[in-house]
Amino acid sequence: MLYNGGLVPTYIMYTNYFHIKNTYFALLIPTLMMNAFYIMITRSYISSSIPEELIEASRIDGASEIGTFARVVVPLSKPIVVTLVLFIGIAYWNDWLNGMYYLTEAKYFSIQNILNKMLNNVNFLATNSSVAQQAGNVSVPSITIRMAIAMVGILPIIIVYPFLQKYFVKGITLGAVKG
Repeated sequence: MLYNGGLVPTYIMYTNYFHIKNTYFALLIPTLMMNAFYIMITRSYISSSIPEELIEASRIDGASEIGTFARVVVPLSKPIVVTLVLFIGIAYWNDWLNGMYYLTEAKYFSIQNILNKMLNNVNFLATNSSVAQQAGNVSVPSITIRMAIAMVGILPIIIVYPFLQKYFVKGITLGAVKG
């Protein structure tokens, strides 16, 4: 449950049977399967944060299991859903391994693959530039480029997080059972 089957069998399965090499699905499909970590976090949150009294009250009121889940559990689970959406969104945004494994055409690269390629090119220029070696004091600004790439990498998170923060605050202050 915590460890996958391995890189080589996964690569063979996705490229030979699902034919996702050099498609946009190569960025989505390999990490689309539900992660056991997310299931454990959700189960732990629901069992510890949603009072059993609310579930019993909905059963007494005549709600079915699906009705209890839809009207009691899901609305009270917004903080964990938003947290998982944020985790999964950040994981997709920062994922460059799928692009490295399954993509060879640059037109399908994600932003992280492009940034990684830029960083590798700058490092190559910094170490192998004959002009920089002959001039002696001329250097490629690799640290500046790294910081710019890091800023591009965190920019969407900085933009999205303030809109999701209200759900985290509601999760902390949420409580329907008093005293």
